[in-house]
Amino acid sequence: MNKLSFKLTSGVISGMLLFGAVSIPIHNVYASEIEHSNEQNEILFNEEEIQSMENFFMNYNKKEFYEALEIAVKETKAEFLDPSVAQQLLNVSESQSGTIQTFGKVTYTAKAGAKAIKAVMKKVGKKAWDKMIKKIESLTATQLVIFHWGSINKALNFLADSGGKIEEALTKFLVKKGGFNKTVAKYISKAFVLIVF
Repeated sequence: MNKLSFKLTSGVISGMLLFGAVSIPIHNVYASEIEHSNEQNEILFNEEEIQSMENFFMNYNKKEFYEALEIAVKETKAEFLDPSVAQQLLNVSESQSGTIQTFGKVTYTAKAGAKAIKAVMKKVGKKAWDKMIKKIESLTATQLVIFHWGSINKALNFLADSGGKIEEALTKFLVKKGGFNKTVAKYISKAFVLIVF
């Protein structure tokens, strides 16, 4: 009987140790999933900002937007950390049909695109970048918060972890984190690639 109680006690203690070792990590994994899930549901823009951008991009005129970008770049390029990047920002040509072409930039993968965008933004600098975007906002009478320095950096972090092409990944980001509908998110993504590349 003594041997049986010893085996039973050993089994119970082993079971408790094994259960404790397994249940603690499972609990920690579950908690991190909840925390990660809450981070993904965070919307970056308020309703007024979303509405402003939706109104603008539903009536989006690529040529008019490029003209506003060109004016803003020319007026703020003296404040860029590397003023030669102004030409890179304006490196968009008009084809014979009058539409703007972005030279295959949309075919960049999200990861490569994020890296290229960071390089351009670093050359412009935070202060000059936000001033340039404020000028575009004043010319278009629209809050373009997605193009602000902080918003772009959040998008770049998302893009760096995404697969696929840059426009597709950015559209996904704007739908998930920006609160936009898919159509407007596509237009914003196109404008984003036009400005930032």
